[in-house]
Amino acid sequence: MDINSVTIALFLAGGVRLCVPVLLAALGEVVSERAGVFTIGLEGLMLFGAVASAVGLASTGSPVAALAIGMLGGLVAAAILALGTVLARANQIVMGIGFNLFAIGVTSLIRQVVLSDAPPAGSLRAVTLMKLPWLADLPVVGRALFSQSPVFYFAVLLAMALWLMLRFTRLGLLLRAAGENAAALDAAGHPVLGLRLGATLFTGLLAGLGGAYLCVVASGGVFIDNMTSGRGYLAIAIAIFARWMPLRVLLVAMALGLLEALQFQGQYLGIDIPAPLLMATPFAVALLAWIVMGRASAAPADLGRPFLRGAGH
Repeated sequence: MDINSVTIALFLAGGVRLCVPVLLAALGEVVSERAGVFTIGLEGLMLFGAVASAVGLASTGSPVAALAIGMLGGLVAAAILALGTVLARANQIVMGIGFNLFAIGVTSLIRQVVLSDAPPAGSLRAVTLMKLPWLADLPVVGRALFSQSPVFYFAVLLAMALWLMLRFTRLGLLLRAAGENAAALDAAGHPVLGLRLGATLFTGLLAGLGGAYLCVVASGGVFIDNMTSGRGYLAIAIAIFARWMPLRVLLVAMALGLLEALQFQGQYLGIDIPAPLLMATPFAVALLAWIVMGRASAAPADLGRPFLRGAGH
């Protein structure tokens, strides 16, 4: 197989497109975990965002509105999840797994009842392609990085903004304190539950957008049952593997996107590896991330611990 610049550019562009849903969800997970909330229900949040965007697209015909409605769906779902994990102080892992199973059933029902007669989607170009002037004409990287969905550019800018926020702002300091020592933060007069609730809702917004991207941009506006296929769990693993640092999350998500792209374009690059093995590779990385978490000292000290004033830790 003759590998040329066009082949490489197409491979890189495919990897970038595939990384966007997990990148958005992982950035949201970084914020909630930094605040001490282990959002295992990320898979369900993405599913609700995806089905909400499909309903929005069928109702409005606007792909931009569909993405916004997907974010709203993730936000509402996150509010429900936060009632149990943050306010009712339920076990975050058990609650999250149950929420994911609940999401699979509910979104499937919505598809059958609401979307069974949905009209075909119109033009989606407004959210699928934005060529940046001059940069898009660069060889190889132009097609790969600068001829992408505007959602990708948003995700990159968001990763930079979150890095700055967590590292240099008072809000970032408070969020990190909520995850490191919630009792001390409460003693200083700051609202631990409010910070954790806000972080969880923010995670819902980003997970909803990730699910909406998966449905509207990557799948042509068609919702399929359980279409996230484990991407929520993968996003959690990315956040852990990147040590809860937004810029590292960006790099790790893009690397895993390239691994996923090998499933579809590996043969054109002369890589003779069975597709099932390539499909399993990102999740092998996820397992490694769980192992790393078990041995890491970098994890927020109060991650996963419900906060109860006066209870101590």
